[in-house]
Amino acid sequence: MSAAASDFARAADPANVFRQGVRDANGDPVEPAPWQEHVMRSEARRHLILCNRQAGKSTTVGAKASHGMLYAPGTYLIIAPTLRQSKLLFQKVVSTYRRLEDVPRITRDNETELVLANGSHLFALPGDNDANIRGFSAPRAVIIDEAARVADTVYAALRPMLAASTDGQLIALTTPYGRRGWFYDAWETSAGWDRTTITAFDCPHITPEFLAEEREGMSEWQFRTEYLCEFTDTDEAFFSSELVDAMVDNTLEAWS
Repeated sequence: MSAAASDFARAADPANVFRQGVRDANGDPVEPAPWQEHVMRSEARRHLILCNRQAGKSTTVGAKASHGMLYAPGTYLIIAPTLRQSKLLFQKVVSTYRRLEDVPRITRDNETELVLANGSHLFALPGDNDANIRGFSAPRAVIIDEAARVADTVYAALRPMLAASTDGQLIALTTPYGRRGWFYDAWETSAGWDRTTITAFDCPHITPEFLAEEREGMSEWQFRTEYLCEFTDTDEAFFSSELVDAMVDNTLEAWS
């Protein structure tokens, strides 16, 4: 395939960035699963991705960010509960981009910043304090990794960044973390989000034998959280979420 044809194929279908830039442990190209193609192609301005561990969500979103930086130059932000976690997804983007041929050259590449000759700029930021992420405006995409563990205050500081970006995307990917926090609320009740759910049973590379061993080796709520993507209560919870909800009368008005 010529350079022009390869570039046209990538531009026409973001999933081709995955095909060209993602490799397995043996260094061989990987064909994206249908759900990965959906995520890559989604133009939803708000996207929640609820996935089991080791499903490939970071690889998928990393390829999606590479496509965006290539064909929609601008600022791209990666947020996670800690800087270490942000840097892991950052490296997914970098490694995918470096495998693409005939693309704008990299002008800066360190542990937390990637700058391309076309003007695209990728940042890896810690999500442990909302003060650390203020100052950015009109990003092309804000990607929140391990989103269920990112504090509500950080999420609240991220949303206004997109006010001046008519086509900016907010993409949140995570495994569940109980029935709490902004991600759970958005997943259960908020309108305007595209939602993608992938469990371990949707991943061909995760065998039934492995899942049986995992179910035996951890508590039921842990298994349902990590592999079935259920918002469950922990064993340490004194009251279940269902019991707490049953004690609340939403028809009553709060006292002023």
